[in-house]
Amino acid sequence: MGPTVETWVAPPVPSPSGPAESSLTGTASQPFRLYLPQVFRNFFNSPPDEWTQHAHDAQRTSFTNAVVPPPWRWKWAWNGPDAQGRVAPGKFRLPRNSQPVTGGGRVYIAAGSRGVFALDNRNGAVIWNRNPGGAEIRSTPAYDPDTGSLFILSTNGTLYQLDAATGEVRRQFATGASSDLPLPPALWGDRVFFSMGNRVYALSKTDLRVIWSYDAGVPVHTPPAYSPTWNLVVAADANLYVHAIRNTDGSRAWRVKPTPRAPGDPGASSYFAEVRNGWPVIAEGHGLVLIKLRLDWQAMWNPWNPWPRDNATMRDGLARQPEWQALLALRLQDGVPAFIANVGHGGWGNGGYLPMGPQPVIKRFPNGQEVAYVVMRGSPCLQDPCNGQWDSRLGEMVLDDTTVPGYRAGYVRFMQNTFFPTDEQANLSMAGDFIFGGHWMFGLAHEILDRSPDRGTGANPITTRNLPHIIVSASNCPFSPSHYCPDRLVQDGDPRTIPGGFYIYYGQGQVYDQYWTEYATWVVSQNTIYFVSGDGALVALEHGDPTSVSRVPAGSPAVSSAAPSEDPPAAIRDEDPTPISPFEAGRFVGRVKTVEGTIYDVFNNRQAVYLGLQRPYVEGFKVRIPRADWARFPQQLPDRLYRTGQRVQVTGRIEWYHGVPVIVVHSPSQIRLLDPLAEIAQGR
Repeated sequence: MGPTVETWVAPPVPSPSGPAESSLTGTASQPFRLYLPQVFRNFFNSPPDEWTQHAHDAQRTSFTNAVVPPPWRWKWAWNGPDAQGRVAPGKFRLPRNSQPVTGGGRVYIAAGSRGVFALDNRNGAVIWNRNPGGAEIRSTPAYDPDTGSLFILSTNGTLYQLDAATGEVRRQFATGASSDLPLPPALWGDRVFFSMGNRVYALSKTDLRVIWSYDAGVPVHTPPAYSPTWNLVVAADANLYVHAIRNTDGSRAWRVKPTPRAPGDPGASSYFAEVRNGWPVIAEGHGLVLIKLRLDWQAMWNPWNPWPRDNATMRDGLARQPEWQALLALRLQDGVPAFIANVGHGGWGNGGYLPMGPQPVIKRFPNGQEVAYVVMRGSPCLQDPCNGQWDSRLGEMVLDDTTVPGYRAGYVRFMQNTFFPTDEQANLSMAGDFIFGGHWMFGLAHEILDRSPDRGTGANPITTRNLPHIIVSASNCPFSPSHYCPDRLVQDGDPRTIPGGFYIYYGQGQVYDQYWTEYATWVVSQNTIYFVSGDGALVALEHGDPTSVSRVPAGSPAVSSAAPSEDPPAAIRDEDPTPISPFEAGRFVGRVKTVEGTIYDVFNNRQAVYLGLQRPYVEGFKVRIPRADWARFPQQLPDRLYRTGQRVQVTGRIEWYHGVPVIVVHSPSQIRLLDPLAEIAQGR
């Protein structure tokens, strides 16, 4: 048995051996010199460039060498638009963290209660749709080319081995546990690794025979990642312990808790943290595993507002206040923290809630150099005002002290990119020198041009150029079946402008609010670029003239392949003055209704005040009071006017907002306090 570390350990900063100098051409036009550390052991064979499992490979690097050169053109879409760019009938949400994977000329995607779909990569047509066990498939499946199998993990705790061509069940393994978390299986060699309940499993991929089973003692909250060099499987549990498991026999190599925070939902302000909805990322060349934590909303403003412009200040502050360390770097050898990562927390948040943010990407260069790409925070900001909400951007994080002169392990290098705020951080993936970000409104894409050693500061960042972006819905260009708008894209209903590219829907407004998935991502495989939008549409792009449309083979469906229709909602009766409960609000979207309930949460995120009338706050009905309307309320402070425990009636049009029903309140007359004394205090 290896060492077990039961308490939080402050990270040392090791100093690797001296540099070996090498030359690398970063772009076709501008060569530069890089310095490579002598810390690399023999590399394992590179994984295949087909994206066959979650985050591309069993190391969860989210990186592929497969590149689709621009220009790109629209190939097909599924669970998104119809042929006129409208929302297709039968559209539905996808589960969080659902990524498309490919194999055998097909695209596979998990779809929650609808199971898993296999699509024809030529045109997006549904080949088969299965949901063995009848529960939910919330985890990205894994395709195995050796056996022609697709491995899917159900929330009922059963791992199914399907015939990837037909969807028929070949074998199944029931764990006896269950979990509603995304826990995608990983494939390596002859084994399939997965987490369920308190255990991590290694099964034979041919017959699902148990090779070993590891008991973590508490629920495992991340999928496993695998290091072939160390022959270790790594996962993290609900108590924030990271476990390294020997793949030889399933015994514990080490177990550490690398944060001083306590386990639990971080919420608006707390000392809690979570690992759920993230995954371990292996930096194989440096013998590291990176673990991302979900922190509380106050992490947006702490420990700096905005974050500093220099790495030394970041390092010093995070060393003194380790509770704000959001990305942890552990040595695979023994679990000891290797260095402090200068990475702050963020994610698709609102109203006192920040979810699990983006996971790092590990890129290995042909000469063995290895770096991480992250969403970092620092000033100067890409836009004003420069504060904690606006200080996020793409960054390159070095993993040793010698890759870039003057940069220590864990230091970050500023990059150019399309702006997104800290509470809207984009999920990352890469293909060659192309870096992609999945934002809930759009997908950004850039080519890294110049990362020479003198670049990487806020004043002199790593340079990029724009690749075609994708936006959910735009109508600033005339509609075309190509969905192409070359100059710029402006989101319908929320007029943000991003560089030109493709729109998914035309003139359909904020589609993501109704079909909110809390996740968007890019995947590159099979000479195709796939984008899963924040509303759950899957778009496929390919190399070609962007003003044209990919030909659909004879006998196949149209370019936009709609998902099967879902059952229509129950009929809604005509308006009546009877108040409804917060639990009923979702049935009346688009109608003016009065919702009666108790205020459980009051939160001011500086853009709006939110009143939560349902628990859990993140998933329930809300009242939203925009900042522009605060002047209409006594003392212009609606968050002080309304308090938890008050019984209220709120009248207005019910709308979707980030996947939950809301009423937007523009006047205090829309909110009636049912406590008479409170009415007097309100001035009525």
